Amino acid sequence: MLKLFPDPNFTDRGISGGRYNYVFQSENQTPIRMENARIDYNIRQNHSLALTIASFVDQQTGAVGILTAGSTNWPQMKKTYRLHGQGYILRYTGVLSPSLINETSLGWTRRPEGNSADDAEITRNQRSTVGFVAGQINPASNPLGLIPNATFGGVTNAANLFMEGRFPFYQKLHAFNLTNNLTKVQGSHTLKAGIMIERNYQGSLNDGAYTGTLNFQPAATNPIDTGYAYSNAALGVFNTYSEASNRVILSFRQHAVEWFLQDTWRATRRLTLEYGMRFHHLVPIFMRSDRLTTFAPELYNASQGVQLIRPARVNNARVGQHPVTGQIYPVTLIGAIAPGVGNPTNGMAVAAQNGYPRGLIDGYGMKFGPRIGFALDVFGTGKTAIRGGFGQFYGRPNMSENLLRFASQPPLISTPTVYFGTLSGIRSSAGAIFPQAVNAFDRSNRIPRVMNFSLSVQQNIGWNTVVDIGYVGSLGRNQFWVRDINPIPIGANFDPRNADPTNPATPLTSSFLRPIVGYNDILLSEPGASSNYHSMQLTARRRFTKGFQFGGAWTWSKALNYNNFDTNTVSVLLPVRYWNYGLSSSDRTHNVRIDWTWDIPTPSVKNAVARYAISDWQLSGITSFVSGAPLGIGFTQVTPTDITGTASQGARIDLTGNPNISKSERTFSRNFDPTVFRSRPRHLRQLRHHQHPRPRHQQLGHLPAEDLPGP
Repeated sequence: MLKLFPDPNFTDRGISGGRYNYVFQSENQTPIRMENARIDYNIRQNHSLALTIASFVDQQTGAVGILTAGSTNWPQMKKTYRLHGQGYILRYTGVLSPSLINETSLGWTRRPEGNSADDAEITRNQRSTVGFVAGQINPASNPLGLIPNATFGGVTNAANLFMEGRFPFYQKLHAFNLTNNLTKVQGSHTLKAGIMIERNYQGSLNDGAYTGTLNFQPAATNPIDTGYAYSNAALGVFNTYSEASNRVILSFRQHAVEWFLQDTWRATRRLTLEYGMRFHHLVPIFMRSDRLTTFAPELYNASQGVQLIRPARVNNARVGQHPVTGQIYPVTLIGAIAPGVGNPTNGMAVAAQNGYPRGLIDGYGMKFGPRIGFALDVFGTGKTAIRGGFGQFYGRPNMSENLLRFASQPPLISTPTVYFGTLSGIRSSAGAIFPQAVNAFDRSNRIPRVMNFSLSVQQNIGWNTVVDIGYVGSLGRNQFWVRDINPIPIGANFDPRNADPTNPATPLTSSFLRPIVGYNDILLSEPGASSNYHSMQLTARRRFTKGFQFGGAWTWSKALNYNNFDTNTVSVLLPVRYWNYGLSSSDRTHNVRIDWTWDIPTPSVKNAVARYAISDWQLSGITSFVSGAPLGIGFTQVTPTDITGTASQGARIDLTGNPNISKSERTFSRNFDPTVFRSRPRHLRQLRHHQHPRPRHQQLGHLPAEDLPGP
């Protein structure tokens, strides 16, 4: 497998410092084409049609840096990715009477995309070409015979082996949207009502470890580890190996119907009110083929729990042993689920089977989104105004981010993980069932919602200048996060009761240490997160004489959340607010924007052509000053060390003071105070288990999730 890597072409260690020995340049071709067309047709004087057609083509050819290259970090395979997005919108506008207008819109968008590679590129990455004969557990899932993916952690600038799990990839998206709005003017009221019907369809080949995935990173708990990733690979010693049992074809569906009622009421000459309600009927996302599965805690039966093949020694040779019958197995089957004991899919539910909901949840029911706002001319002079408003909005889980994970799970699809084995033993693992990570989905009808609100004052201060100052806020509730409900307890690796009997200096693999044996991580997607955004926003704009306009805006804000994306995990072993709540990745404390526009005077010339060429020109500019994004601080170890005693919880650096320094103290190479960061003088292995059965979270460091502002 290592034969696929090119020979070294850079051997000057005085420059490389031993961190690399291969230098390359990769050329990418990324043509983009866009076309837009619009046709307007007046049916009659008060009725018109408009057709808009849009086309977008994005084609990328290369080995590194294109959209489907994934984690490829050297020219392993040259591929071509192509996306052709198309949109068609037909709009109808009818003035039914002087006070009644009807607007209808019918839209259809499609976005086929995929990637491909030349035969020569595919051949170069096939197992038979490089002589990789270790085999697969499920060779039928890899019809092209591609080599497995491999990572080499612990090595600086390590070259990896990566083949996107969807290759050759295709995806087809179709979205249909029908809206109809009516506007009626009745005295001092402007009434609006409308409906929107939406249908979304997605079909694609799902990502998965169909070629197999090897991890050669050194691990302190691996009893046959060599201490270096590439020597592990050369000797065929892996940390983990995983492989999907089959490929998955996706067929997601997403439906929604929404309608609204709204009134804009000019209550008095100085006061205008807006109020309305939007009604949401959202159908949970489902798969047309119903090939979705989830771990349902309420279906798990402890009496049907499985046991694992344990490590043992026979004639001083390390082997696997059945915990009940005592039967001996090859060493590669250590950690596999013991045959004949319990139910390997205990707690797993399949969509639309045995009464389980098709979309994995019971439904959202009717949701209501109120809107209210006002505008008040305080003194009736048109110079001072107060405006405010509130609105509640709903969203559904994203198909790609949230539900893809539920299409590749047992009992329909299996992706087990083999720990601490050798390449020669992979084939002997065929037929064995190993624990794997699975996903669960909160079944309640809670749905992500956002509440936006604002209150501002506008004042004409004279000299053609208007100043607006206001408070703008946004609260996100029932946002999704991912929570592991089957974590390894902190310090479990240091508990003598968890020692590997064949090598007491190392603990048993993580599959033995979980509360629910037979599964690795059980990642529950649930709407338990929240976010908060608060800001002061100040704008000023002045229009001068002689065609010059000047404006400025300043936003002073703070954004906090538990996670930046729906698929981010939060800690379950430590207080989640302590460990995960902090500045959002979108937080920018200060955002200042200055803009100006000048209408360049037209010189007086007699020639008509010259006058046309030099008239009506503008000169404009925008200047922005924006605070940096929050930075997370991590750390690495020269020698791999187990600090927390669990794979379910990492450690952080301690923060002993404020890392921020004044601008006068900053230099090109010093933007923060590094002296306030320190590692713990001892890790949890030095805390005796019987003395600290439940280590405090302070022992794992207390650096906030996101604290240090970037430049």
